[in-house]
Amino acid sequence: MADGAEDLQLWDAAAPAYAGRADSFYRRIRGFLWDRLGAVQDLEVLDLGCGDGWLAEQMRQAGAQVTGIDGSTALLARARSWYPAVVFEQRDLVLGLPWPRRVFDRIVAHMVLMDIPVLDRLLADIAAALRPGGVFVFTILHPAFFGRAIVDEGPGGQRYRKVTGYLGHETRWITSFGGHRHYHRPLSWYIEQLAGNGLVVTGMHEPPSLPHAEIPEADWTDYQKWFAAIPTVLAISCTRGPDVAGASPRPCVRLEC
Repeated sequence: MADGAEDLQLWDAAAPAYAGRADSFYRRIRGFLWDRLGAVQDLEVLDLGCGDGWLAEQMRQAGAQVTGIDGSTALLARARSWYPAVVFEQRDLVLGLPWPRRVFDRIVAHMVLMDIPVLDRLLADIAAALRPGGVFVFTILHPAFFGRAIVDEGPGGQRYRKVTGYLGHETRWITSFGGHRHYHRPLSWYIEQLAGNGLVVTGMHEPPSLPHAEIPEADWTDYQKWFAAIPTVLAISCTRGPDVAGASPRPCVRLEC
């Protein structure tokens, strides 16, 4: 299996621009995230793809025993400096979770899965590392709508996002933070992978795409109301079904091999 070394080099280079920035996606999903996490006091929580550690620290402050894992050494250096009470580990997530594998009550992967080129080993390990009754919550860029061009002058003056393809797996280049790769997979692929690894979907959230500033909805412009109506981020919660511990990864699918 190939590793994610090239992608991790890009994230190391992006770390100075990326670390410490406000997360606009979190504004949209925080209600769903914390509702699904529930009370985390004294629970073992894994922040998967923790980056500079800000979410891991929030969960620690809520009383959780948090471990953060990320592939970027540069981002982890900042995380360890800023949040010394959290345990951080470095791992190329293409290769799955570290061994010997630990078990967790909660696993969170916020805005990371779509940036990892191969997910089969990681998703199998997540399922096996989740305690019975535990919760896995992940957020990704919306496969249908993120990155789709906005057309302001459609037929009859309509405004829309232009979807030119969806079902195919694609590698796309994202220019932010100096540039990194985005791995597009349709939503059906994620659901099939979760099911194949014994993870049961318990909820899905497609939050509105909020304006960049904290503007009361009553003051939104017509453009902002339209913009909010098409989600560009997606959140899914899962729990572990029976007979998952020690599961082997399901076979590679299409471009994931």
